[in-house]
Amino acid sequence: MFCQNMAPRRAVNARNDNQPPPPPPPRTAEELNALLEERISAAIAQYEANRTQDSGGPSNTRRDGHGDSSRGNVAQGCTFKQFLDCKPMNYDGTGGAVAFVRWTEKTEATICMSKCTADQQVTFATGLLSMKL
Repeated sequence: MFCQNMAPRRAVNARNDNQPPPPPPPRTAEELNALLEERISAAIAQYEANRTQDSGGPSNTRRDGHGDSSRGNVAQGCTFKQFLDCKPMNYDGTGGAVAFVRWTEKTEATICMSKCTADQQVTFATGLLSMKL
């Protein structure tokens, strides 16, 4: 009732004119390959720096990439068995949208209780879907 006669909102321009424009995109395949190689090298260097910093140095990692748990470097998150111990509900695709929303809320609560990492959350929640197409 009171929203019918409201004027449309004017868009706010949040552009900051003090910043220089972004560089132009590469025009040739060679420029693109050079840019990709530069960015990938920087990302790999950053990953390696974070990995050695988190694990306490390269001597603290085993050949399979996992840290030595005897030195206190235990992986964060939880296992699938620990996640299932929180008794999450399976979703079978019946019940419509309301059942799906309730299942989503309960699954989010279960994930919060189990303290899973972000990649584990996706994997474990997907494991609860038992829809038959």
